[in-house]
Amino acid sequence: MKNLSFAIFLIIGAIAQSSVISAAGDQVAAKQALEQLRMLQGSLTAKKDQNKLEVENKTSPKAAPAENKEDAFARRKRTADGSTNKVEKNLIDEQSEANDDKEIDEVAFEGVEKRLFPLNSEKIIKLHELYNKTELAKTQSPEAPPKPIATSQIVNLSPGSTPPVIRLSQGFVSSLVFLDSTGAPWPISAYDLGDPTSFNIQWDKVSNTMMIQSNKLYTYGNLAVRLQNLNTPVMLTLIPGQKAVDYRVDLRIQGYGPNAKNTPMEEGLPPSVSDILLHVLDGVPPPGSTRLVISGGDARGWLLSNKMYIRTNLTILSPGWIGSMTSADGMHAYEMQKSPVLLVSWHGKVMQLKVEGF
Repeated sequence: MKNLSFAIFLIIGAIAQSSVISAAGDQVAAKQALEQLRMLQGSLTAKKDQNKLEVENKTSPKAAPAENKEDAFARRKRTADGSTNKVEKNLIDEQSEANDDKEIDEVAFEGVEKRLFPLNSEKIIKLHELYNKTELAKTQSPEAPPKPIATSQIVNLSPGSTPPVIRLSQGFVSSLVFLDSTGAPWPISAYDLGDPTSFNIQWDKVSNTMMIQSNKLYTYGNLAVRLQNLNTPVMLTLIPGQKAVDYRVDLRIQGYGPNAKNTPMEEGLPPSVSDILLHVLDGVPPPGSTRLVISGGDARGWLLSNKMYIRTNLTILSPGWIGSMTSADGMHAYEMQKSPVLLVSWHGKVMQLKVEGF
């Protein structure tokens, strides 16, 4: 539209110019102006036709060129490939949806797992270890556990004598066994405890044995025990918290109880001999003694100052012994002169023991 208006404007100007020239009488100039006008009209007409053709080419579809066999095969292949790509795309979309569902399930499961089991196995094991260490620290004594010992003690009821000491420990039970000089049980008739809150005693009110334990780690006290047919009470000192604890203590009273065995030939034994026999009865070799070799039966022996000390559960018949002691479990300790042969009895059966090492 702009070009057309501009052309009309030029035509009008040319006409006006030709009119002026004609009026002036210059015919040559008029002819030249008309020639320029015709040339301009032709140029405008050609340009208009060209623009129209370009618009038609843009709007109207182009005729498809004739394709040969190879082009047709390529086109069908592209079509087939397009269909295949579409199928593959659908499969990929389905797989992607399946993967999304699986991921959602896994996330949901992990959430439930974390709520139900917030700790993994390593953390649980670590907590168990910490708990065990804490409980061990709470219950463990700051010192090493006491050493368990089974001993025998001679009770001296004479005025001015030192009462036997019983070593106790919190959480450990100690048994006190009362025997007479023959090793027979001496039954208990009554007892009295100095501090009932610090110690616990169990007694069946019949036998010669009582159980005692300490309720506190560090405390002291004493115990008075009355035996049948014995006017003097047996006094004991109770001391907990020691490095050793008396699991069993055989308390031997110098006298004859109601259950005394065969009466010995002499009343009591010299203190020195009794001390040595007491150690032998506990299985402790006398200081400075030499070990003897005994065969033919269950027996142990030592030689000290040309005397034999024999520890056995057999009853020695020959040679005659100087002194003897018997424990509550039937073990015997004998003091006798040197002899290469011992005649013993085991449940009525006579046996012979051979002694070597003199």
